Amino acid sequence: MLFNSVLRQPQVGLPRNGWSSQYPLQSLLTGYQCNSNDEHTSYGESGVPVPPFGCTFSSVPDMKHILAVANEEGFVRLYNTESQTYRKTCVKEWMAHWNAVFDLAWVPGEFKLQLVISWPNFGM
Repeated sequence: MLFNSVLRQPQVGLPRNGWSSQYPLQSLLTGYQCNSNDEHTSYGESGVPVPPFGCTFSSVPDMKHILAVANEEGFVRLYNTESQTYRKTCVKEWMAHWNAVFDLAWVPGEFKLQLVISWPNFGM
């Protein structure tokens, strides 16, 4: 999404629609790297790694370094991404639901989360 918006941004003297050859996608990726000290492994109840389904940074001023991660087994963990330890510090964790937490979002400006969970008997 970010790459598309940057690439489609109108430039002086260029048409508003279409891709700009002046900014190839590869040039946007050269600064990105994956560091093992930025890993946030998501664990389930048995201690085995499970897929994370949603993650988001806090929107609260002075707390934007707090990362919330929800996983397949219903756990939510808050990580301090400014921690200087090898593995980022988990500041809080809890089982939010007995099944998967598919996504989560911070309430704007508050230190509260909204979760998207599965409910087997619910239909619309």
